Amino acid sequence: MKPNSLRIGLLLKGQAFCALLIFFGQSAFGQLSVDYGKSFINLTKGTAGGTIEPGDTLQIRATFVVKGSGVNDYADSCAFFDVVPSNTSYITGSLAVLTNEGKIYKSFTDAAGDDAGWISGSNIQINMGYKNAPTATAFRRGRVKYSDKPSFYGATCIMVASYEVRVTGAYGSKVNIGGGSISYLPFGGSISAIHFNQDSIVVFQNLGLCSNSSGSNAILSEFGGTFGSGVLKNRAPSPNVPSSYTYTTFSANMPNDYYYGVSNNTSVGGAGYTASNTWAIPDPTGHRVFQVWDIIGDHTGALNQALGNPATDTTKSSGGYMVVINSSYRTDTAFLDTVSNLCPNTYYQYYAWFRNICSHCGCDSNGKGASTAGYVPTAAGDSSGVHPNMTFSVNGYDYYTTGNILYSGQWVKKGFTYLTGPSQTTMVINVRNNAPGGGGNDWVIDDIGVATCLPNIALTPNKPDTLCQGADDTVRFQVSAFFNNITVWKLQQSTNLGATWTAPGNDTTGQADTGNATAVYNPLTGLYAYTITRYYRVSTLYPEIEYRIAVATTSANLANSGCSFTATTPKIIVAVNCNIVLPTAVTFHGQLKDGFAALQWQSANESSNTIYTVERSEDQVNYESIGTIEGIAGPGQGASYSFTDPKAVNGNTFYRLNIGDNSLHKYSQVVLLSNTSINFAILSLANPFSDHLSFNLSVPQDGVASIQLFDMLGRILRIQQVNVNQGLNNEQIYGLDALPTGSYVLRAQFSGTSTAQKLLKYNR
Repeated sequence: MKPNSLRIGLLLKGQAFCALLIFFGQSAFGQLSVDYGKSFINLTKGTAGGTIEPGDTLQIRATFVVKGSGVNDYADSCAFFDVVPSNTSYITGSLAVLTNEGKIYKSFTDAAGDDAGWISGSNIQINMGYKNAPTATAFRRGRVKYSDKPSFYGATCIMVASYEVRVTGAYGSKVNIGGGSISYLPFGGSISAIHFNQDSIVVFQNLGLCSNSSGSNAILSEFGGTFGSGVLKNRAPSPNVPSSYTYTTFSANMPNDYYYGVSNNTSVGGAGYTASNTWAIPDPTGHRVFQVWDIIGDHTGALNQALGNPATDTTKSSGGYMVVINSSYRTDTAFLDTVSNLCPNTYYQYYAWFRNICSHCGCDSNGKGASTAGYVPTAAGDSSGVHPNMTFSVNGYDYYTTGNILYSGQWVKKGFTYLTGPSQTTMVINVRNNAPGGGGNDWVIDDIGVATCLPNIALTPNKPDTLCQGADDTVRFQVSAFFNNITVWKLQQSTNLGATWTAPGNDTTGQADTGNATAVYNPLTGLYAYTITRYYRVSTLYPEIEYRIAVATTSANLANSGCSFTATTPKIIVAVNCNIVLPTAVTFHGQLKDGFAALQWQSANESSNTIYTVERSEDQVNYESIGTIEGIAGPGQGASYSFTDPKAVNGNTFYRLNIGDNSLHKYSQVVLLSNTSINFAILSLANPFSDHLSFNLSVPQDGVASIQLFDMLGRILRIQQVNVNQGLNNEQIYGLDALPTGSYVLRAQFSGTSTAQKLLKYNR
């Protein structure tokens, strides 16, 4: 009887079971074709997935697949041989042959001589073939024909020899789940031996993924692991999918076994193209691949990360791409990359998003498909068949398995946290399919990432301080992180509004401004935390000082801006002169002469030690000293002074006097000179503000300016008219204590032009 189109599609699609395969190969004699592989699943971690830890139970699996179509398409004298891996102990009574879905087909005692499987010391042998003569016994290897059970649509027999072990090795030890062999004799051929490759698992602490935010993705290839976007349904092949998979575009039965596609819509191409996922399953109208695949879009940027994006309607819009994998009998790497510029001794999340895209791909051990009468489901209510299961490897070692990804119609994030070595800055990563084919194991991968687990750095309390010059202030930062190794820290100081940062020197108690803290675990937050507190004397030299903290895992990382973490909110200290007034008063002016700034000032009430330092700036943030003049007037007297800047004025240039007398100092008003026109603007606005506003108005000529303060509803709260001179004019608005905390707008108008800035009010 000719099979229907759904059965043809599924026959083309021989799929997988949930295991971690080490090696798959293929050999043929005539029409006989043999596939094989070795694998394991972590029974302890189950569907949640995780790393391999001491005490975990692993099920070691060796898959033997016989395909054909003729009477002589069989393998004789079939047996599996293995040695229990080091750093594990064998679990008694666990010898068995499984179906590809992991169900027990035959079980054996550990003793030799009573059935077809046994263990002697650490050596395991399982004779396979239980239907045809010669039948496997304790003393004879059996025959496996393509049409035997466990069957895939009667055209393939899939047997999985298995046993279980418990991990006894400590963290950092390795378990080699490779090695071993399968021996068989093809009809008319000679005895053949399949030797499985060596492959090691690292016993590694299962830290999960960071509960707090993670940093930028270290994967630079494939659009940062997102695979990009476009209007075309099928994207070009991915250079990060190795040649073990063959690229194809979508059609009724493609991507088939060992094929992959890169698409923004998993429907059939051509006449079967659709953006809807509401078609029947199976779909005889030809919109679904194999009549059963989900029709979906990618995961990147989805509003609902579990549901992902709908299939892109490429006739109307562009959509994100994803890699769609049709896995089969071999262990095939689906994504391979080298990640560089990593930080040593640093925890990284290594993750990806997956989706099982077939709810009706199952084929039971009797060879019946999910839509066939009498089908035995994978589990109660589950006809998806073999569940996808992947391993994440780093530098050739396996660290993590996803566990079985059940069909849910949703995306799931899988991954683990990896700690780089003391000098490690690169790593080779791969995401590998674990399962052999046979009804299921169709999956999608997107948004692959390697990202740092960031600490949280909080200023406590989170508010600026206004203090008298010479007073002491408390600077306190709390650092909390998912891990306990971000403990090296340093405090930094800025006196130019964050333009540059330097070491502040010791605090008033003589404590150092760098150190290595001890992080303490907080069970309520699930984070490791510590607090750094220092006391700094408010300088008489600067009107505002900012402090911040930088943290890292090592001193070397702390010195590397790419491997350290810095507080985003600094501690701001506003220094005020609390009635300790420098008596000297000046009137400061300037003008351009032949392109150079000619500055003049008149003093009054000078002290005997007055020194005038002339400072210049091109951005009114960073000032540099360009000359010093000692006061010449006697105590209580005044004098006239002048100074010419030796550097020509080019564009807006700001000048001020730093007037000093022993430990006291103050600044004059700022003079603005320019060899071009001066724009009308609000400059040096103190933001946020508390009880008053202070700012400069830059005006192109003498005149009258209007200043208004609005709330966010557009209501005028204050308005005042001021006389202004060409250049800079310092202005204030007082009496703002009663305004509530919130956002406001300051607007200034002059000679038909206006300018505005948004600002924030806080209450002390």
